[in-house]
Amino acid sequence: MDRKGILGMIVAVLAFAGWQVYYERANSRATEARKAAAAKQAAEQPVQQEAVVPVARPEGVSAPAPAASQPVEKAVAELHRVVTAQAEYEFTSLGGGLASVKLLGHSVDRGAAVRMNEFSQVPIGALSEVAGEATDMPHKLSVDSGSGEVRFERTDARGLEIQKRFSLPSEDARVKDPLSTGYTVRLEVAMTNRSAQPVAVTGYFVHTGSLASLHRSDMPNYTGYHVYSREGGKSVDATWFDGGGWFSRRPASTTYNEGLDRIRWVGVTNQYFNTLITAEVDEKAVSKVQATQFGAQAWARRAVVSDAAWQDAGHSMEGKSGTPLYAVDGALGMPGRTLQPGESFTQGFTIYSGPREYRRLDAQGQEQGDIMNLGWFGIVSRVLLGSMNVLSGWFGSYAWAIIVLTVIIKLMLWPLQNKATKSMKMMAALQPKMTELREKYAADPSRLNMEVMQLYKEYQINPLGGCLPMVVQIPIFFGFYNMLGKAVELRNSRFLWVEDLSQPDTVAHLLGMPVNVLPLCMAVTMLVQMRIQPKSGDAAQQRIFMFMPLIFIFFCYNFASALALYWTVQNLFSIAQLSMTRGQAAPVLERVSVRKKSKR
Repeated sequence: MDRKGILGMIVAVLAFAGWQVYYERANSRATEARKAAAAKQAAEQPVQQEAVVPVARPEGVSAPAPAASQPVEKAVAELHRVVTAQAEYEFTSLGGGLASVKLLGHSVDRGAAVRMNEFSQVPIGALSEVAGEATDMPHKLSVDSGSGEVRFERTDARGLEIQKRFSLPSEDARVKDPLSTGYTVRLEVAMTNRSAQPVAVTGYFVHTGSLASLHRSDMPNYTGYHVYSREGGKSVDATWFDGGGWFSRRPASTTYNEGLDRIRWVGVTNQYFNTLITAEVDEKAVSKVQATQFGAQAWARRAVVSDAAWQDAGHSMEGKSGTPLYAVDGALGMPGRTLQPGESFTQGFTIYSGPREYRRLDAQGQEQGDIMNLGWFGIVSRVLLGSMNVLSGWFGSYAWAIIVLTVIIKLMLWPLQNKATKSMKMMAALQPKMTELREKYAADPSRLNMEVMQLYKEYQINPLGGCLPMVVQIPIFFGFYNMLGKAVELRNSRFLWVEDLSQPDTVAHLLGMPVNVLPLCMAVTMLVQMRIQPKSGDAAQQRIFMFMPLIFIFFCYNFASALALYWTVQNLFSIAQLSMTRGQAAPVLERVSVRKKSKR
């Protein structure tokens, strides 16, 4: 591998490392200032919402009725629970929506079920004309005994009647199509003008509720808000609100608020779970209804979850990083309209509140899989994820699925790697001749390059041949990196001493630092591989190459242990391959030398 090849590879890896450093710095930029704020909030109330910026209203449209016309007294919540095989849904009359969703097949600290919307007072499906405000208005709750439909109804001071109907898929639908119907609830919103005067509905927001990290040690950039519109997908993570950016110093903000064209859905997410709200659109009449059936506004805000609230919810403080824990909630803004006396309109929504599982999200049919945010190598990540799921079904273990998948990839790359190894060994064997040429033509770089190229041609060596396998493996590594960090399937998957493949395999703490075994094994096997592989290039290049284990430890140490497992297995396979092909370059050089002598 020549100097350009090595430097190119180092630049590619360091660029990705820079991306990680950016998020780490964004996470800690305002840490000290927020520690005091978080402590103060803990003394005042469990969760303190940051300031809310009023949403801009369309020109010429009147504001909603003043607050004085709304009920002043605090109503008592009436609750109703619906339990399915997958989740427990708790409906509340305050806000007329889902207070929480417990995912019965997924557990977190101490074995408790994962709870969606755990740290927010805003119900999933709550409506408001100003985002984040008046989301706890009391509704009349009723349940249809035949269909199980949960209904909410209220009429405001303007005479605007709001009816909301929540319905779960039937048992037949779940059996017939478990992927698209699992964890979904349909919401139908109907608004009717019961007054004798026109009522201007200045747009309305449907709220997603909030999500926070599952563990204190989770990186905050995994928690955030995602919107999918005609312009594609856009993500805002918890660090976005601190401001900053790559090319501009964007100021800190308490809310994210943006108008977008034809919003299909919005969602809040943490590392492994999400809640999405999708607007139902009649595709056949899209040109006629684009102003009313598509969303028009994307809105989100961040909240600080205190240590007290975290512990009260039954979560462990293990792995606490000292930085504030954030929850992000959002809303989908729908266009407004003016209703004449007696006029009404109806809009449907689909709510998905469940695991961040690509197969289920993609089955929703509106590009909901985009919330996985798999990055530049998304195609590679999806292929790897699908392959891992298939193999886990065969072997009954995600760890063995990763091991087998790694071996399959290495076998597919065997011819390429073998050719590259051969090229590197031939380059190493020619180093004495290269040294002679450098000494002979030290004062004539042009002649030196010409003689070196002639030497390559005579011995049939491609100087870039040793770089090609690394170039191929970079997208595979990053594909694994993005996929394994968000694959909910890995949660609570065990392997040997590893309790959870989705978390670091910490076995102890030394001087306050976690001792993670698999990343250390990865670094050791990487050093062994580098020691036995052919040495090409000068000593300076080889010293640069020795930094690679440190770079990969940076990626893997506090990441999902599944990534270190993959890289350790591929290192072991490479060591075996190098051992099997040792000494294959010498015969080739001998044959070339014999042919040269015979021609003379």
